[in-house]
Amino acid sequence: MSVKRILLLRRRLDAMLLGAGIFGLTLLVSVAKAAFLFFAACGIYLAVFRPKTWRGMPRAFIGALVAWAIWQIALSLARGEPLSGNRTLSYAALEFACALLPLGLGLVRRPAQMLALGARLALLALLVLTPIEYWRTGMRVGLGGNEAIFAFVVGVAALLARIPTGNAFRFLPDGIAWTYLGVVPIILSGTRAAMLLFVVTALVDAARLLPRIRASGRRRAGMVVGGLVLVSVAAVPLISFVGARIETGVAEMNAYEESGLASGSVDVRLAMWSSAVAVLAERPFVGVGGMSRMEEVGRLAGPNAGAVLRYQHLHNLVLDEALSSGLIGLALMLSVFGLFLVDVSRRCASRIVRDVSTVLVVYVFVFGLFHGVLLNEWMLLAIFGSMATILTELRRPRPFGLPGLSSR
Repeated sequence: MSVKRILLLRRRLDAMLLGAGIFGLTLLVSVAKAAFLFFAACGIYLAVFRPKTWRGMPRAFIGALVAWAIWQIALSLARGEPLSGNRTLSYAALEFACALLPLGLGLVRRPAQMLALGARLALLALLVLTPIEYWRTGMRVGLGGNEAIFAFVVGVAALLARIPTGNAFRFLPDGIAWTYLGVVPIILSGTRAAMLLFVVTALVDAARLLPRIRASGRRRAGMVVGGLVLVSVAAVPLISFVGARIETGVAEMNAYEESGLASGSVDVRLAMWSSAVAVLAERPFVGVGGMSRMEEVGRLAGPNAGAVLRYQHLHNLVLDEALSSGLIGLALMLSVFGLFLVDVSRRCASRIVRDVSTVLVVYVFVFGLFHGVLLNEWMLLAIFGSMATILTELRRPRPFGLPGLSSR
């Protein structure tokens, strides 16, 4: 078989592989990681041996992500941290691989379409799987994994599902309603931080839809109001579940303020964060390293040291990165997200895609204020895999399959 025939065959297989990858990633199927790593490996090969493929790539985003990964690796090696069990190195390597995804996706004609298709199918599957698991166990749903990680990845998929495809898949039409299918699995996961996603998306959608409703007359307004009523009625059985989780958090905070001792989930976070700020003041620019940050935080946690040291990280995106790689590493991390948004705003003419990109970044930071969102391979692939794919789509003719839509 000639090289040309192999490449023509791969154009079809790569698209299906990308769709299957995001589908499996949302359901926490481990084999899905192989799909993204395959494209990353192709990107590494092309970056080294086919330098012409760099033309048209999102170089600023790639450069910032590579620089951040190299900074983390260099700091870890300079500190003499062991290679075995060093998660800082493994996460940095994964970020480096995600930086080269745009190169590896070269044979996928419409990468964002496949991303949206895989996410939509995954959300439909979760509407069946998560209620069944909750009915069987009566416990928080995580599909066999960590509930917070599961909820975050589902939230990312819920955003990706609204990416326009030009209605390329008639049985899975475009629409913003796809995002709200994630309400059921996220609520059943019991992850409070992920629930804020729907507050943000609802505000964005309301701002976009209200002018249209006013201009369309009473009939459409009545349909929208009726739809909201139906959604509210359907959510009634879930309100007690959400209320219980919020009530537990408030009780923990009140007990911590009275006694100064942390024993739950929310209050331990408060104890960790106050100690982390004190540690950062001692080593602000380069931090203390990913393998020793919890020991340093425990050293200044006083009577809460035992509770703090039960955790492997600070459950806070900003503090975790600042203590691991210092304020320099934090600045590099922030530049990755900033350059992503700048690139989308400059090149993308689709308001929906700009909204998806903005809410994705907001979601990462809102969720990351309570969880180690960049300290897990599922989350890293979901975040940077999505961002790299969106930026790759913007380099295609007629991005997102919409007529008359072209990159700026």
